[in-house]
Amino acid sequence: MMILRMIKYLIIINFKDFGYWFWTLCYPLLLCGLFTMSTPNMSSTEIEDIDVGIEPGHPVAEVFESMDFIALAELSESEAVERMKDGDMAGYIHGENELLVTETGVNQTIIESILDEIKHVSASGIPYQNFDYDREYIIPNSQDAQPETILFYALISMISIYGMFSAIEFISTMQPNLSLMGARFSASPFSKWKFLFSSVASSLLLNIFSNTVVLIAIAILYQMAIFTELWPTLLLIFTANLTGIGIGLFIGLIPGINANIKTVIAVILMIALSSLAGLIGPIIKAVISENMPWLNTVNPLARLTDTMYRINFLGNYNDYWTTIGILALYALLFFGVTFFVLRRKQYDSI
Repeated sequence: MMILRMIKYLIIINFKDFGYWFWTLCYPLLLCGLFTMSTPNMSSTEIEDIDVGIEPGHPVAEVFESMDFIALAELSESEAVERMKDGDMAGYIHGENELLVTETGVNQTIIESILDEIKHVSASGIPYQNFDYDREYIIPNSQDAQPETILFYALISMISIYGMFSAIEFISTMQPNLSLMGARFSASPFSKWKFLFSSVASSLLLNIFSNTVVLIAIAILYQMAIFTELWPTLLLIFTANLTGIGIGLFIGLIPGINANIKTVIAVILMIALSSLAGLIGPIIKAVISENMPWLNTVNPLARLTDTMYRINFLGNYNDYWTTIGILALYALLFFGVTFFVLRRKQYDSI
């Protein structure tokens, strides 16, 4: 009964804090609205035909003419160079299947890939004129995915660790050298493990409430089903909530500074982790995945974003339980450190 009373009291503390509600509710709702307004046409661009030049009578002309997305034109090299300089042509094929370009880009890469495939087919002894380039040797399994969904998954990952803010408030309030309430608590017979449990429960309830509001807002504003695997996703979010609370408790232990400065530290950490997880766009995340994949492994928000995308859009559960385990391990580590420090901490005077 005492624990329930403490949970209620801790919840009331945060209900009176405008800063808490701004960061946990107003800020993510604002981001959700901005994402919805700024990304509706991100994936609606149609693929245009690629203009390709080729020298007259070249043997691969028949292959390129059979491709629907290639607009082929026979012309001389000098004419092709002029058109490429004007931006009207992507590349020019001549000689022994050589590609002449004046700039690099996606279209040039596509043309080069086609030429490479033709070379590989010829090397295998198959006449490339008889090879079926349109045949699909892999059974397609597509999802109606859109690139902007990574922004929303990163946003959901970010709000999942927002329990850190209430945890910072709780742990700072109960430190006798930082508040009068903490001095009274230190002199009371209330056990520290009960206080730790009450803090975790209070933070969890508050953050689940704010998470629910934001998820409902995303479902209403962004009219696309981003959760095809609802219950596994909710388990991920729940575990991430515990991780965020653990991080908040750990930051709250920093000595000599008040809760406001600790909150600033938490905000900087949260924005850094979220940005690396794809909140500012999928390009940063792709660069990290290619050059520093270990960073995505240790970043809990990056793992959470990746796993939510994989299970909901790809039906891939390969790293699902690994992500759950890593998030839970972070939470247990921070909870353990917090309890150990609180249990051993002594004050010369209060």
